[in-house]
Amino acid sequence: MAKGKSKRIAVSIDMTPMVDVAFLLLIFFMSTTQFKPPEQVSVQLPASSSEIKVPETGVIVITVTKQGKFFVGDETGKATEVPESELARMVLEERVKNRAARVIVKGDKQTEFGLIADVMDIMQRTGTNRFNLMTEFRTEEFGREAGASEAAH
Repeated sequence: MAKGKSKRIAVSIDMTPMVDVAFLLLIFFMSTTQFKPPEQVSVQLPASSSEIKVPETGVIVITVTKQGKFFVGDETGKATEVPESELARMVLEERVKNRAARVIVKGDKQTEFGLIADVMDIMQRTGTNRFNLMTEFRTEEFGREAGASEAAH
């Protein structure tokens, strides 16, 4: 007798465990992610074309508000208000704590230039000759300028 064709058994893959694992991973990453804490002192930065990224750690942040208040902080976002007369002392103290720290000056775009010049003078007097001025990257204006220059060709 000839053997008849055996019926194939349909293979079905149960996707439930894979979906469970995907959701568990999603929940794990969402619950363990550390977000940047909100800034204690918020300022509107002026725009520039610089693309230099600010390091996440090892920074001393000097913030100048449009009201003329000075704040000294670190990468954790904690900032302490400092009178202008004490700013040089605070910068030196922070530099002693971390000699390799980069100094970043954040000035509101409506701050008087004289206040930023005073901060630069304090940096020079404290021997902090290398510091960065933080700005916002100007993206949309470059797009328009590039479009205008291409149209001129």
